[in-house]
Amino acid sequence: MSQIQEVKVVTDIVQLISERVTLQRSGANWRGLCPFHSEKSPSFFVSEQLQRYRCFGCGESGDAFTFLEKYEGMTFAEALQYLADRAGITLTKQTFTDEDEQRKRLLEILNLAREYYYYLLTEHEVGKKALAYLKERGTTQESIKVFQLGYSLPSWDGLLKYLNHKKHYGMEDIHASGLLVKNQTGRSYDRFRDRLMFPLTDHRGRVVGFSGRVLDSAVKEAKYINTPETLLYHKSQLLYGFSQLYQNIRKENEVVVVEGEFDVISSAQAHVNNVVAVKGSALTEEHMRLLSRTVEKVLLCFDTDSAGLEATRRAIAVAKPFGIELRVLDFGEEAQKDPDELARTNPQHWRQVVRSSISVYEFLMRAAVSEQDVSTPEGKRKVVNQLAPIFSQISHAVEKEYYIKKLAETLQVKESTLQTDLQKFGVMGERKKVARKNANEPEEQITKEQPLSRRVRLEQYLLFLLFQAAPSQMPTFLRQVVEFEWQVPAAKQLVASLAKQSADKNWSLQTFAQGLAEDLQQRLFEITAEEEFLRIINDLDRDKEYSKEWNKTWADIQQLQLSDRKAVISARISELESLNEMSADQKVEYNELLQQVVQMR
Repeated sequence: MSQIQEVKVVTDIVQLISERVTLQRSGANWRGLCPFHSEKSPSFFVSEQLQRYRCFGCGESGDAFTFLEKYEGMTFAEALQYLADRAGITLTKQTFTDEDEQRKRLLEILNLAREYYYYLLTEHEVGKKALAYLKERGTTQESIKVFQLGYSLPSWDGLLKYLNHKKHYGMEDIHASGLLVKNQTGRSYDRFRDRLMFPLTDHRGRVVGFSGRVLDSAVKEAKYINTPETLLYHKSQLLYGFSQLYQNIRKENEVVVVEGEFDVISSAQAHVNNVVAVKGSALTEEHMRLLSRTVEKVLLCFDTDSAGLEATRRAIAVAKPFGIELRVLDFGEEAQKDPDELARTNPQHWRQVVRSSISVYEFLMRAAVSEQDVSTPEGKRKVVNQLAPIFSQISHAVEKEYYIKKLAETLQVKESTLQTDLQKFGVMGERKKVARKNANEPEEQITKEQPLSRRVRLEQYLLFLLFQAAPSQMPTFLRQVVEFEWQVPAAKQLVASLAKQSADKNWSLQTFAQGLAEDLQQRLFEITAEEEFLRIINDLDRDKEYSKEWNKTWADIQQLQLSDRKAVISARISELESLNEMSADQKVEYNELLQQVVQMR
C-alpha cells in the first residue's frame, strides 16, 4: 500500500469536513450547506462509506485531499502532510516534489524574517525610532504582538547576511521569497530597508510576504512597498488581518473591508475587531470566496474618489455568486478622515459608523446623485445611465422596486418613466436574466459552467495580449499557441491568420483586420476593445511586465487544462473505488492513476 493510500484509509472525511462545515446525518450520509457555492437548501453530501463528498448543486466532488486543496487552498503535498500529521504517519521525502520542498523552505525563510524584524523592533536598540513612531500613532504593545510588527535595518544586507550567512539558506530561495532585490550589476540587497514591517499572512496564519512603510513621510521613496508576486504571495488572495482576527470576524458574521494595514490595527484597537484590508485596489473573487465561508455581510470602506467608487461597483458583481450582502460605511461629517485616523481620534464614532452601514445600492445612488445637477434633464440622464447597470444586478424585485421608487422621488420623475430608462440602459444585465430564463436552467446548472466560463475568459485575455503585443514579442507568443485547442469561438482562425501575416515588417492590427472575413473582424473587435483588459495593460510596464502577464495567463490556462485531465482520472478512480472488489488489472490501473494524480500536482 502506498503512503498516499495509507493516509487516505485512516482519514475520516466526515470528521475532517465537519470541522469546517456544519453537517447533519441524512440516512447513510451526512448533509450540509455547500462551502463552494451559495445556497439556501443543503445539497452538499459526505459519504462515510465511500469517504467522498459531492455537491449536487455546483458539482464539486472529491476525497479528503481534494477538499483540503479546494477549501483551504493547500497543494496536494500540503494536504497529504496535514492528513499524515493528524494520523501520526511519517511520510518519506520521495512523496514531495521539488516545488513542494521549495514551498517549505520559503515558508521557513519568511517566518525567520518575521522573527528577525520583530526582534529588531521590540528588543534591539535600532528599533527604538520605529517604536517611537508607533507610540506616536497610538499603536499599542498588544497590537505589535498580535500583528507581529517589525523593523528592517537601514543597511543594504542586514537580512541577507542573517538568512544566508547565519541560517545558511541559499540565495536562490531567499530571492524567491521576495525579500531580496538584484541591482543592474547582479548584486543582491535587502528589499526592505529602514521600514516598519507588516508580515502578510495567508488565511492559515503562515507568513507569505511583507509590506514595509517608511517612518519619515518626507523621504522621497514609496510610502509602502510590498513583496512581489511569488510562489507563496498573491495579493489577489490575501486579506490583511484575516488570520489574526478570524474568531472575531466569525463571531460577528460580518466583516469590514478597508484599504490599509493601519486601518485594520487602529480599528481593532477601537474594538472593531472584525476588519480586514485588501492588498490591491478592490475585492477579488478569491477574497469573496474566502469571506463567504465565514460571514454573510461585507461592509466596504474604500476611498470615495473615482477609484474607490469603481471598486465598490465591481464588488457587486464579485459578491453576487456567493450570496454575500454588501453594505458601505458612511462617515458623514468625518468623510475627510480614513478609518485609521477616525478610529484613533474618535473610536466611539468609528464604532457608530460601522453599526450604521448602508446598502451598497443606497451608497452608489447617493454618490451618483451628488455628482450631478439633478435639477437639469442632463443631470437626471447621467444619473440614470450610471445607475442602470447597477440596479439591473438587484435580484429581488421588492428591493429593486424600493430603490427605483426612491430614485424617482429624488429625480422628481415618474416611476414608470424611470423604470423604462433603467430597463433600456441596463439592458446588458437584463439580457443575461432573459437568457437564463429562456434556457430554463436552474441556478445550479449555470454554476456548473463557471469553470468553463473562466477558461474562456482567460483565453479571451490571452488573445487580447497576443494582438496587443509588440512585434518583437509576437513570434514568441505565437509559437506557444499556434497549435492550441481554443474554446473561444473563432480563436483558431484568428491565430492561424495571424501566424501567416505577423512576419510582415509592415504588419499592423488595422491592416490585419482588413484582410479578415466580416465575422472574424467582429470577433477581433470584441476581443481587442475589451475595457477590462485595456485597464489591466495600461497599468503594466510594457517592457518589463508584459511578457510576465502573458506567461501567467498562459500558465493559468494550462492549469485549467490539467484540471480537466485530473477530473477524468478522478472519475475513473471513483468508478474503481465503487467496486466491491478489484481485479488484479484494475488494482494496477488504480495505483497507476493515483500516481498520475500525484505527478500532476
